[in-house]
Amino acid sequence: MLLSRLIGSASFRLAATYLVLFCASVVLLGGLVYFTVGQEIVREVDHRISDETAKFVAEFQGQGVARLAEHIRARKAAGAFLDYRLEDGAGHVLAGDLPSMRGADGANHEGWTTKTLKTEYEGDEPDFNLERALVTKLGDGSILVVGDELDGVDEARHAVLVAFAWILAATIMVGGGGGLLLSRAFLQRVDAMTATAQEIVGGNLDRRIPLTKGDADLARLAGAFNKMLDRISALLDANKHVSSAIAHDLRKPLARVLRRLEKARTGPSDLTEYEKAVDAASNDINGVLETFGALLRIGQIETGARRGSFKSVDFAAIAQEVAEAFQPAAAEEGKTLACALDARLPMAGDRELLTQLTANLIENSIRHTPTGSRIELRSLRDETGGRLIVADNGPGVPASERNRIFERFYRVDGARATPGDGLGLSLVAAIAALHDAKVFALDNEPGLKIVVELPERASKLRAHRSAELA
Repeated sequence: MLLSRLIGSASFRLAATYLVLFCASVVLLGGLVYFTVGQEIVREVDHRISDETAKFVAEFQGQGVARLAEHIRARKAAGAFLDYRLEDGAGHVLAGDLPSMRGADGANHEGWTTKTLKTEYEGDEPDFNLERALVTKLGDGSILVVGDELDGVDEARHAVLVAFAWILAATIMVGGGGGLLLSRAFLQRVDAMTATAQEIVGGNLDRRIPLTKGDADLARLAGAFNKMLDRISALLDANKHVSSAIAHDLRKPLARVLRRLEKARTGPSDLTEYEKAVDAASNDINGVLETFGALLRIGQIETGARRGSFKSVDFAAIAQEVAEAFQPAAAEEGKTLACALDARLPMAGDRELLTQLTANLIENSIRHTPTGSRIELRSLRDETGGRLIVADNGPGVPASERNRIFERFYRVDGARATPGDGLGLSLVAAIAALHDAKVFALDNEPGLKIVVELPERASKLRAHRSAELA
């Protein structure tokens, strides 16, 4: 069962594919070496025969055929490595023991020839040798043949075949064994991921896929799954928190509506009292509807459905327009709304959503600062990117709660007395995430500083936020 799983795994099939390709390469290389070795040996034999023939031809030209015959007999007596045959014009052998190299027509054809020769041995079976020879016609009509056996070619080629056969066998054994080992390690990692997934399906949402240093591809996959699980867990926790917050924050206005309607129903029949009760109930219900509308808007933004409407915009110019619209409202409450938005912040975004983001930040500062406060909008840009800052000198937010003010329905204790549903900054965070931007809160010493980092800057300045934005 385990062997069939190993053989059927994707890693083994991939290893087998590479093994087949590598074996094919070994076979092709072996064939190339096989033929190259034979050709090189023949070339070396031809070179020796040509040199010897040239010497004999020169000797014949200088001393005649008789002297050449003596020289050939002397070379054979000394144990020469080459084979010789010297015939006169009538075909009689003058020197040498090389069998006749005549062609099928019985004639000596000048030039290179290769022939299989049979040699008889007493008491043994005939032996066949492949002879390579150069036939040369001398000036007096005699024939000189210088040759050499090509048995070394077969021996060398046989050695090449044996060597590459062992190489091929070793390749198959090592490749197959390595493929099985890789498949086993791969299946162990897959089984671990499967077991983790089954535990998560069973309700253990805190389980994560174990990460290992080896197998970078599976490690990246496991890391991506763990991030996805972390995201799902965070969404589930947020859903629980939102459900609890809805039940807590919306229960009060609904309870007020019910009490007022019951009081109007059981109280004296006075049209004015009825109208007051209905108006108050309407206001409370409108507040509930606005809360649900904000939740639906946040949900729509988080799905990324608005990305299709992105266009090139200047975030600083949008912030300038929004700030000018809010300046009369800030002045009515005795607060100063100042702008330093000279640095352009070009980006791809949804103008309407970026307008909503800026409006929520300004409205949040106006709502939660006392009379006489100063609210400032700034745009900054350098070689690493840009950012929009909304800062005030109000009471600020405790350091322990700054990361939570962007959660849905979360409200700082000091802000619960002011109107609002705790969704304004949640909407800001959702819009920033849709634009791949980062939003975070810092201490303005005194007051609160909220920074929106544009995408190209968000990943580079996280470690230096406090120092750069102080």
